[in-house]
Amino acid sequence: MHRPAPTADWSSPKLPDGEGALAEPAHHESSSGWLRFETIQNSASFLVSLIFHFSLVMLLAMFTIIDPPTKQIELVMVEPEVEDRERPLEIELDESEKIAKEMTLANLTTPEQGMEGMVEASLKAPQLELPPTEFANAPLVALQAEAFLTKDVDSLIEDMPVGTVGSVQAVVGDYQEAMDQISQELIWMLSKNKVLVVWLFDQSESMKDDQAKIRQRIHRIYAEVGLSEHAKGDALTTGVASFGQGFQLHTRAPTADPEEVDEAIAAVPIDPSGEEMFSSAVAEVLTLHRRYAKIADRKIALIVVTDESGNSDDNEGRLEKAISIARATDTRVFILGREAVFGYPFAHVQWMHPEEGTIHLLPVDRGPEAALIEQLQTDGFGKRTDALTSGFGPFEQVRMAKETGGIFFMLPGEEANINNAIDRRYEPKTMDMYRPNLSSRMEQVGEVKNDPLKTLVTKIIYDLNPYQESVADVIEIQQVFSGDLQRFRQQVRQQQAKMITYITYLDRAIEAAENNRNLRDDSTSLRWNANYDLLYGQLLAYRARAFEYGAYLTKFADNPPAPPQMPAYMEFRGWRLATTDELSAPDKTEADISLSRDVLQFVMQEHAGTPWSTRASWEIKRGFGVKLEPIFFDTRRINRPRPGPPGGPPRMPVQIPKL
Repeated sequence: MHRPAPTADWSSPKLPDGEGALAEPAHHESSSGWLRFETIQNSASFLVSLIFHFSLVMLLAMFTIIDPPTKQIELVMVEPEVEDRERPLEIELDESEKIAKEMTLANLTTPEQGMEGMVEASLKAPQLELPPTEFANAPLVALQAEAFLTKDVDSLIEDMPVGTVGSVQAVVGDYQEAMDQISQELIWMLSKNKVLVVWLFDQSESMKDDQAKIRQRIHRIYAEVGLSEHAKGDALTTGVASFGQGFQLHTRAPTADPEEVDEAIAAVPIDPSGEEMFSSAVAEVLTLHRRYAKIADRKIALIVVTDESGNSDDNEGRLEKAISIARATDTRVFILGREAVFGYPFAHVQWMHPEEGTIHLLPVDRGPEAALIEQLQTDGFGKRTDALTSGFGPFEQVRMAKETGGIFFMLPGEEANINNAIDRRYEPKTMDMYRPNLSSRMEQVGEVKNDPLKTLVTKIIYDLNPYQESVADVIEIQQVFSGDLQRFRQQVRQQQAKMITYITYLDRAIEAAENNRNLRDDSTSLRWNANYDLLYGQLLAYRARAFEYGAYLTKFADNPPAPPQMPAYMEFRGWRLATTDELSAPDKTEADISLSRDVLQFVMQEHAGTPWSTRASWEIKRGFGVKLEPIFFDTRRINRPRPGPPGGPPRMPVQIPKL
């Protein structure tokens, strides 16, 4: 149960009473004894705003100004196309049925039951009728960019092994710890029924080392399970499959031989597409094995091994169908996965081109932890590229584990090449109060529509979403500039003209947050209190940085410094935007900066030990000013491809991979 959410007080002890505070709407009355904002909206705040915008207009009057938007962008609720929702993998349904029959016959035919009798039995086996999926005709929020916890789970059986009761998420130190727990789960399942274990592996290149670790430990699992009095003969059989953009089955029929399992895992290929169709793969592998499990009277334990959250379109369109199939086949789904990125769908891996020496940020699906977008997708200048851990697993994977009575095993991240990785370990008891909603997306869309605070936060986030084409041109601020002075000044003029529109967007978002401050105080959800608090602090910081950006570029263009002297092999390629503590227009931005710092410090204290606190600290440490840093390229890193063999085709240049 959530504790009552405290009323925020942004004012810092260092500030005089009322400075940097916001006015509450006149119609709202807070509960007695709760802290309130100080009312300055009609006095100092108005004057600061007037001076701020008058100065800005005068400063930019010399530049071309584009018309500001006449209205805010509406929160878009879209109905996914039927073909997107139901898009299957490469195996067609009739092929799936054929494989399922062959699998059943290969494994169940015995001397006592001839092939003819087995065929008859398989044909008469009742078809599983799936319960109606919640997803049918569900309007979804369009996610363009977007476990778990120690929460009691009604679907878990009461006499499950110690350590897993009521827990959807288990934080483990390594594969060995996770597989030890899986061994205990399998032993418990074997005490009730024969069991079919199906291993489902992600085909991404980053998973090859993980698959090797699984193979090293697979014999130990079967040895431990084999010691159980219930694991006699073929009581435990195993299938192996893998997925990427498509799907592959590596065991023609389930086997009781650990050596065959080991060989099947070794056969998992690498899919260069960079796509992981997680939800479709779960539905497909269970469809292939359900006939065998039904006739053999086996319970299914599906173990998914992946380091990504999966293709977002596939997850949005196929998750509920996959869960329905798992329920219909009485399958428990166990997932060995990674922690989700906080409020954002991607992490970015740094990759150096071996021939050109350039660094590329390659997106990897690693989140988010919630069904809908709850955090800003911009860092104030453009699309986020950070990778702050969320304390939870990806929404789809944790929901699937919860709904099937399984467990999401959250493995430690291997973040050596992850850009701006901020890896924190949060206490489960603290995070339990901030757990995301695990109900279906359809249900959550309805909740957002009916909850004023959720509607407010979601609306602001989508109005400032750089993944929306209609606003990307405004929200995506140029961060890399030409080294040629004439071209540089032209780029600066273009960005200065854009600043009016961008700051107008931020003004409206801040005004909406301030005018509806009472919604935050009335909510008892700590998670959504934290979402509002962090959002408001970031909006103030981004408005200050936007004005600093305009002021700094103006000064820089008027008197650009020469790039520092470097060795001849270091080639100057231009200027890159960075943040700093030094301010270019403190008289215009200090009010926003002061209040933003107060709000973010409040987040750090009120939501201590959570990703919201970590993110707030990161925003403060970035600094509120901006600067340009020279970009130099080490030409010694260039390694052009050698020509092909004489008379043969030339060697193709290395392509940027998809992870």
